[in-house]
Amino acid sequence: PDFCFIILHFEIYKIFRKEISTIYKSKKQNGNFFILPNDIFNERMNPRDFIVYSYLKRCCDSKQQCFPSIKNIAENCSISSVTATTAIKNLSNNGYIDIAHRYDGNGQLSNLYTVLKI
Repeated sequence: PDFCFIILHFEIYKIFRKEISTIYKSKKQNGNFFILPNDIFNERMNPRDFIVYSYLKRCCDSKQQCFPSIKNIAENCSISSVTATTAIKNLSNNGYIDIAHRYDGNGQLSNLYTVLKI
């Protein structure tokens, strides 16, 4: 359990080090932060799913919706596209997000993700 806790915090640090640095260097936060519910730590998510959930939460609008591409999610979370896709599927299967597949006349657009309350 302690080992997982250390890995989880290391992964969070890697992803958000730029944002954390910006917040601490700035006297004003100017919107460079987002809120995660404290209860997220009771969910026992694996680090991969936690990081992707956190990134989606960061991208959300006031309706808790966002539409980053898998490539964007992977790049911003420092994981592969396959890992990002697996995390998205796990988050959906476990009820943390809803996915709306969007299409136009030329094919599929990016998915619309709705981040659900924990």
